[in-house]
Amino acid sequence: MFLVAVLLSAALLWACSRDRSPFTLDTAPRHFNELRALESLLETDPAQAAFSVEGLLEAALEAPFTTLDSIELDLRVVQMQYKNRWLDENSPELAPVVAFYDSLAVLYPTDEDLCYLRANAHYYKGVEYAFANDDVEAFRHYLGALGVMRQFQAWDEHSYAKRFIALTYTRLSEILYSFGLYDNAMEACQQATTYFENDADLAAMMRYEANIYQAEKEYDKALACFGKAKDLAPLGVDDGELAIGAKLFEMQQYDSAYPHLKRAFASGDPIARVDAAAKLSEICRVNGKADEELRYTRFYVESSMRETRRAAKKMEIEYLFDEFNRPTDETPSTNGSGNVALFVIVALLVTLAVFMAFIIIRNRSRISHIESKITTIEQKHEQENADKNNELEQMAQQLNDTRKQLLANRPDFDEAWKAFSDSDIVRKIRHSVEGKDIMIKNVGVYPKLKLKEMDYIGLVQEANRCFPGFSSRFLKDYPDLNTADLRHSCLGILGMNDAEIAVLEGISYSGANRRTNKILSVVGLGDNLEQALIDYLKRIM
Repeated sequence: MFLVAVLLSAALLWACSRDRSPFTLDTAPRHFNELRALESLLETDPAQAAFSVEGLLEAALEAPFTTLDSIELDLRVVQMQYKNRWLDENSPELAPVVAFYDSLAVLYPTDEDLCYLRANAHYYKGVEYAFANDDVEAFRHYLGALGVMRQFQAWDEHSYAKRFIALTYTRLSEILYSFGLYDNAMEACQQATTYFENDADLAAMMRYEANIYQAEKEYDKALACFGKAKDLAPLGVDDGELAIGAKLFEMQQYDSAYPHLKRAFASGDPIARVDAAAKLSEICRVNGKADEELRYTRFYVESSMRETRRAAKKMEIEYLFDEFNRPTDETPSTNGSGNVALFVIVALLVTLAVFMAFIIIRNRSRISHIESKITTIEQKHEQENADKNNELEQMAQQLNDTRKQLLANRPDFDEAWKAFSDSDIVRKIRHSVEGKDIMIKNVGVYPKLKLKEMDYIGLVQEANRCFPGFSSRFLKDYPDLNTADLRHSCLGILGMNDAEIAVLEGISYSGANRRTNKILSVVGLGDNLEQALIDYLKRIM
């Protein structure tokens, strides 16, 4: 508080000695041109701008800059680090920079250069807060940057200013979207779109708009936006995996929806991953994949709990955005009444700082009481989270118990095989070829051994009774096989050779042999039909 008051006072005292007219090349500080050139370079070649920043920092050590130059240089250092992805906790602190430019705005409300610097200061202070995961303060400063920019209609004529406004709206939209404020996020997104001018930026905003539609479960609109974005600027990647998977999920085409939802869960944004996890959990439940169901359910529940803990920040951000968009008749003052008035303002600011310091000291006990309450609330939230974690663990235990019960109730293969082998239809078929030395050359001399349609039906039904779901699983696992291949396989399970199968099916030996080889190549479990099919039955039991 005291530091801010000193900065404000210094800025106002410095300004008292100047003519309060907009800066020009003649009246600007001596590094005005270098800093302006650096600003342009940051937008076109951030890596090269880093060398320019280092040169200016060395120059500042050799010959101290003016206050205005030093303040702007601090801003450009942060901007350069952000553009080059070097921003960290050791970057220059921009709070004094923001305070400095805010104070000058009272004295020079019509100076475009200073106002643009002020907007930049707020924007990059928001970036610093975003880097520190303080979304509320980041949001507040992004709004501050927009508040400065919208005071001048002339900005609409400058492409660099329009892009700055668009980027600021984009940052607002990202924060609103992350807190589930989708209507507000869409509003900010569409505002950004009105300021962007090139196809790549417009395509990026279309994709972001599609993400918001996905979050609102308006999947048709999301796919339409993805299509428009692809027409503007293709990225070479598939857009809309969540929307496609969700549409298939709604039609209960779970097998088709699964791969799309899995890709959305693997590479989508956090909100898309939560939606995909909820649907994947349901698909795994239907398909009996208990371990995967538990993993997706846990992810969904933990994400929901995190959203609950952010409810207070969500309300604050929504309030700030609504206040910013509320119409107001207030206009900034354009000038003072002379140096005397400026000294009065300085005195009032200093007095206010002293008064507030007195209030803080006097109410220290009250502040401690508030902190105690906050601690109590945090402990309560921690307990609630612990209870929810216990509930989640109980759900996981129930799923594990159910899985173990299902495993315990699985039928024994040997018992199922004995029941199948001893069935009437199997005995009948085996008896029909017993004692007959059927060879390759004489398969045509046994026309009466050909099985009837009811025999085939009875054999398949018996296989399904002893090995539940055998026929449907077999044809689903191997879609290249048909019903005739299934019947052939049922005879192969009985240990029949190709000559015997040919007689029972009423076909030539070569036809039976081709079908056997076809089944073996599709199933891929060896070169013996009987053993391959028995291995398959053991696997599905």
